[in-house]
Amino acid sequence: MPFKTFTDGAVLQADADVDRFFIQQVHALKTADESITSSTTLQNDDQLLVPLLANSQYWIELFAIYNAATASDMSITFSVPAGAALYWSHGGLAGGATSSVDRISRNFLDETGSGWIGGTGGDAVVMGEGRVATGATAGNLQLRWAQNTSGATATIVKAGSILIAQRLTV
Repeated sequence: MPFKTFTDGAVLQADADVDRFFIQQVHALKTADESITSSTTLQNDDQLLVPLLANSQYWIELFAIYNAATASDMSITFSVPAGAALYWSHGGLAGGATSSVDRISRNFLDETGSGWIGGTGGDAVVMGEGRVATGATAGNLQLRWAQNTSGATATIVKAGSILIAQRLTV
């Protein structure tokens, strides 16, 4: 849902309007598990996308619960509107991790790069954060992900994952 431009006399219709219009924040909460099997082709997540306005800046946060085999790991990135610049990093398990207690990767990434996240064969969490500056084109910020190495065991982004964008400019 896009942000509101207020006019004199505008009335808020619901309590949720306070978060969306005054805090200038949108979020997407994943309500169902989604899986990829035997594919390293990045795909758009079905639910983790939020709308961004043109000529604006945003602070973004990702909290993704996932399950990936140690042989497959996982690759994540974002799609952004045309002309947008994205700078981000994730705090996910480093590629090649063997348990949920292992090295963490904090690589610098932009809209052209993807992060390699370690799979443990069990549930794990990756947290990402960054800044998006849109150009003249509005559009969606959307999580994209795949297996890092193709494997027959499904890689899953789980329900309860969330993507948040907080607008920094008016």
